[in-house]
Amino acid sequence: MKKNWIISTTLAMFLLVPFFVTGQNAIKIRVGGNTARFMSEAGSNEKIYPYLDSLLQGLGPFSDFTHQGNLGLDAEFMVSLSDKIWLGLEVSSNKMSGENDNPPYYNFQFTDFNQLQGTDTVSDVVSNMITRLPLKYNSSLLNVVANFRYYPLPNAKLRPFLKLSGGVSFVATELALKNPEDWVGNNTNPNIVYGRPVLYSRGTSDSKEGRWPAFTLGGGAGLELQISEKVALYADASYYMVNADMVDGRPNFDYNESNSLLEHFNTQSFVGKISFGLCYTIGENFNIFGGGSGGGKSYGSGGRVHPYLPFYEIKRK
Repeated sequence: MKKNWIISTTLAMFLLVPFFVTGQNAIKIRVGGNTARFMSEAGSNEKIYPYLDSLLQGLGPFSDFTHQGNLGLDAEFMVSLSDKIWLGLEVSSNKMSGENDNPPYYNFQFTDFNQLQGTDTVSDVVSNMITRLPLKYNSSLLNVVANFRYYPLPNAKLRPFLKLSGGVSFVATELALKNPEDWVGNNTNPNIVYGRPVLYSRGTSDSKEGRWPAFTLGGGAGLELQISEKVALYADASYYMVNADMVDGRPNFDYNESNSLLEHFNTQSFVGKISFGLCYTIGENFNIFGGGSGGGKSYGSGGRVHPYLPFYEIKRK
């Protein structure tokens, strides 16, 4: 039900485009960087595996991950639908990380998802290796999203805006030991081969599965400052819901009392993002859905209209 709602919202954004279009439109591109940070997950905590629950009570207290933002890239193609409304198609990457020097055990460490394991090459027995050594994660999102922006003051040099976004994110993540040298394995048994100390990964070189496609929905606010005829400085702050449980580096598992199994479940992750960069106007005064003048300048009795947005006139004396 929730996925259907997200899909419907995203499709509606595209279907409404023709109703906003006026006679003259403009095109610009946006390029820049961003920093994104995992904020939280929706829903309640995992139902803990009973053995794990009793073990944690004797070992606690524990630390939470310290989440950090990392540098990513933004690129966007933007078109005006009116003087106040713009539609953009954004392709971007977000990178984030986190560390935990005193982690608890997690449910997934008692499942086949745990990649930190030794393989007995004689009897072909796989035994999960459980560890509470310091951990770190690195996650990345490749995003393809549509952005609607509303500019309440389109004729100002400094133009604030509100933004609504929807699309898809392709999630990759890796949860590993913070200090790989801490993992020495069982060197006394030559029949056991230990791999790189990665607990969980998806969409990376250590994973057999590709990136997880996740519907993304969010919004935010920002500013554009016109600094020349074609160029404007850009900055915004956004908050996104990503339909993937492993953005924070690990999958979620609940303990099912009826069958005594640990069962994976997906949930929504919330990500904060700050973007910055430049906007460059590459075209103006044309009609998207039916021919237009295509010219860069318009002259009339009232004076000359400058070719760059936000559509205000600079009167000729």
